[in-house]
Amino acid sequence: MNIEGSDLRVRMTKKMLIEAFLRLRKQKPLRRITVSELCSEAGVGRGTFYAHYQDVYDLNERLEGQFLEEFSVALRDALEHQENIQSARRVCRVVFAKLAENEPLCALLLAPDNAEGALRFIEQGGKLCAEYYKKFFGSTPPARLGDFYRFISSGCIACFKGWLHSDIRPPIEQFADEMSEFITRGVRALLQESVRR
Repeated sequence: MNIEGSDLRVRMTKKMLIEAFLRLRKQKPLRRITVSELCSEAGVGRGTFYAHYQDVYDLNERLEGQFLEEFSVALRDALEHQENIQSARRVCRVVFAKLAENEPLCALLLAPDNAEGALRFIEQGGKLCAEYYKKFFGSTPPARLGDFYRFISSGCIACFKGWLHSDIRPPIEQFADEMSEFITRGVRALLQESVRR
């Protein structure tokens, strides 16, 4: 994740605050984290915190927003270079590599007490996928494509949460390949339905 700011001191301060925030978020819900506690954990003064953020909710929102933007760029790029439906494997590898690379932010976004964050994540991916689905499934009704996306994204998110919390994890490439196999089987069903129409 890129940390904003041109001044090295500002970037270092934000990095310390973000890392402290992510450590605290592993331990407790957002509503129970105070600015004082966060500043103590990060080793910075409250005035320094308020020079960059309004409150812990502002920090949380900015982190989620930046992660979703980075995720969108990676997903858009993967989808734009998708030659055919069989390249779902490559798309999955790009997407899940981005998620694994930003594991602490994913854990934040997908935390049990952050239903809004998970919903934003699903909606962001849905907007991008909807335009690319039309390319492959033009005759399939948009509502049907929407259902397919919600089904696939919810399943992938649930499986990724399991991967995040697992003590023994397969490599992310292997995990991505397994997810792409599930998706490809679902796609085959859509293609068959599209041909029947």
